[in-house]
Amino acid sequence: MKLYEWPWITLRTATGICSLFVSLHGLWNIYGLDFRIDTAISVLYCLLPFLSFFVFLFVRKAPREITAHAVIACGYIAAYAFLNWRTCSAFGYCTTVPAIVLLTMRTKPILAACAVVLLSAATFLLDTHHRSRPASN
Repeated sequence: MKLYEWPWITLRTATGICSLFVSLHGLWNIYGLDFRIDTAISVLYCLLPFLSFFVFLFVRKAPREITAHAVIACGYIAAYAFLNWRTCSAFGYCTTVPAIVLLTMRTKPILAACAVVLLSAATFLLDTHHRSRPASN
């Protein structure tokens, strides 16, 4: 193993850990969610994060992986914000939609989903940068 491979391994490991956290959180959400109300959004709220680790494991081309993780993160943010809006409107403490989205963006699962996208992109850029450098003798 060469010295230049360590940053790549570190970034991939961090990506895997974050995507595993997101997937486990999606699995954990199944137990506390009432699927009778807003069934489609509730299914997306659990299914999208659950797919994160499988995308990490099975999608081999980096641009496709980054795109899939970005779609998962955006969909997860939308579903999570919608469910947050549903909850706060039921209790009557909603302020504005952007405030609810920003509140959602500060939660750990959403931050982890965004970190997966950023870490995947950083790994891709690091790998591309390394491959574009000329080989030294």
